[in-house]
Amino acid sequence: MSTNILDIYRDCPFCLKLLFEPISTLCGHTFCLLCMERFILTTERVLQCPICRDDLNYLRSSSSHLKVNAILHNLLREQYEKEYELRRIENENERKQMIKKRFIIGNTHHLPCDNDCTKHEWTFFIKFDNDDQDDISEYIKQITVNLHPTFTPSKIVLDNAPFCLTRIGWGIFTIYFTIEFHSQWNKSDLKTSWFLSFANTGNQKTMVVEFQKTTDNLNNDEMS
Repeated sequence: MSTNILDIYRDCPFCLKLLFEPISTLCGHTFCLLCMERFILTTERVLQCPICRDDLNYLRSSSSHLKVNAILHNLLREQYEKEYELRRIENENERKQMIKKRFIIGNTHHLPCDNDCTKHEWTFFIKFDNDDQDDISEYIKQITVNLHPTFTPSKIVLDNAPFCLTRIGWGIFTIYFTIEFHSQWNKSDLKTSWFLSFANTGNQKTMVVEFQKTTDNLNNDEMS
């Protein structure tokens, strides 16, 4: 492979910088490992390659799919030695500033005690996987939940932990909600949805959200 060809393909389509820890998708495009990790974490819709729109949902199933392209990694490191070292330091600093939190979103379900099969009691919830409600309040300021218009009120604001909502109804529907984070994290509101489940005792899914550490966080880390 000549230097000229490397010069053409050396930059990541996401960050537009020299590829660091390059990973290649099945559709043949290459990105920085960190850039792809962030892309997966921040994309709620169908995961598609930003270059050719090919399906990348297989990358969600296991982190083992994100393997560094060792040949390209070595070529870039050898050809752009100083720049690649600067990218390594930059990448390392970025990872130190990252906090990844695993949220569990879902609902519990059971029939009311009066055995009326037309009524279902359910509780919609958002929590951390360790169920630490004090911790989750440090990140989430409030959650605005939009229910089916047959509920009164149909719009509810949950402004403290535990972030959950219990109702009784007869049918399933999509719950649309917006998570507002505390301003210190400088993170945009997260708008997503949950399809209510009446299967057995309910259902849930896991969602990982990335936060950037604040200056106070970094100072505390250095002191500890």
